[in-house]
Amino acid sequence: MLLKRYITEFNNVLNIENVSVLIRLANTLSYEKAKIGLGVENTKIRNVSMFKFSPKEKSLTNCHWCYYLNYRIIHFMNEYLRKENFLDYTRIENCNQIDLLKYEKDNHYNYHIDAMSISDRTLSSILFLNNDYEGGELTFKNTYNEEELSIKPYPGKLVVWPSNMMFPHAVKPVKKGTRYTIVAWA
Repeated sequence: MLLKRYITEFNNVLNIENVSVLIRLANTLSYEKAKIGLGVENTKIRNVSMFKFSPKEKSLTNCHWCYYLNYRIIHFMNEYLRKENFLDYTRIENCNQIDLLKYEKDNHYNYHIDAMSISDRTLSSILFLNNDYEGGELTFKNTYNEEELSIKPYPGKLVVWPSNMMFPHAVKPVKKGTRYTIVAWA
């Protein structure tokens, strides 16, 4: 599948100790319903809880994680650019958004693309924090022949791909357990 050529998986982006601390933190946070587009809540399209990391957080713990996740994700986004021979004329300095997503039973996100007129997104990423759930597959759809590619979750694995219209992706409904991921864009 040609689609796979531009979807890159990096293993062990976070070690298991950091992943465990993040999951413990995730269990203490206050989440909001994730929205689509211009801030519209539509649980038929996107049904997931979200916590936005921000460098302006009052909590030093959350601020620390924002900077640390930005540092790690940007490193691997630039590795992606190096692999694709783009690093000669572009380099990513910061993520423009980092969110922690919590998918519980029946939560999902239908096929969508990340590039939008309201945000500046060139590269997308998902960092898996756990894999002790059923369902919740990250899948990409080939726009040419409708073939799907599913990514196997693994704690500490980061998946990077272009945010453009060639990479529609979805999160299938979670059947059992809770799926935690960090999503970021640059």
